[in-house]
Amino acid sequence: MSQVKLLIPLFLRGDKTSFFMLYSLLEDRKQKVMVINLVYRACFDGASRGNPGEAGAGAVIYDEEGRPIWEFSRALGKKTNNEAEYSALIFLLEEIRARKLKYVQISGDSKLVVNQVNGLWKVNKPHLKELFLKAKELKKQTESVLQWVPRDLNAHADALSNRAFEKEDEDRHLTAFDASNLEKITDQIYIAHGTEDYAVDLLHRNCSCPFFQRKKDCKHFRAALSLESR
Repeated sequence: MSQVKLLIPLFLRGDKTSFFMLYSLLEDRKQKVMVINLVYRACFDGASRGNPGEAGAGAVIYDEEGRPIWEFSRALGKKTNNEAEYSALIFLLEEIRARKLKYVQISGDSKLVVNQVNGLWKVNKPHLKELFLKAKELKKQTESVLQWVPRDLNAHADALSNRAFEKEDEDRHLTAFDASNLEKITDQIYIAHGTEDYAVDLLHRNCSCPFFQRKKDCKHFRAALSLESR
């Protein structure tokens, strides 16, 4: 058992030699299954712009070779940062359960969520109680291992949570724009009237709105194109 205790930290850091040694030392079938499944890792992250504000959740599951086999990114609407973190963990645990995985090693950079779900910290905020109970039950069902990591070691999940903002921003800026709000200046140039006015130049494929400058596409440009195709 002393050898097992020495090998576990090496194994959790990704040392493959320790995996085979650890597996050979364990006699109990359930323990062997646990070691095999611990090779699967997962990360989660939540973010809120405003706290509370527009929030996003991101999560990822890696296979035994460290390759992503599932990525998740979703806008959550108006949430606090802790609500977003809990939501990301719950989405991840639900996916782990759906895949029938056990003992997955999960990492997150929220000390509050990790320590509360692991039973180390109390849940003092009533609005987090329901999320805590759901996450705790899912962790129990999947027998997952939950640990805290610094933010720089959680970059993949962090990027996925922020991608949710980009998706929401894109959906909002690519929804149909009422063509009646376009003022034709020349055959190729329009002014899109709204909360703010923007110039649309079909000849040079450009619009002065900030979204077009970033994405090279926008609802104003699409609306002007639709008029040209009539």
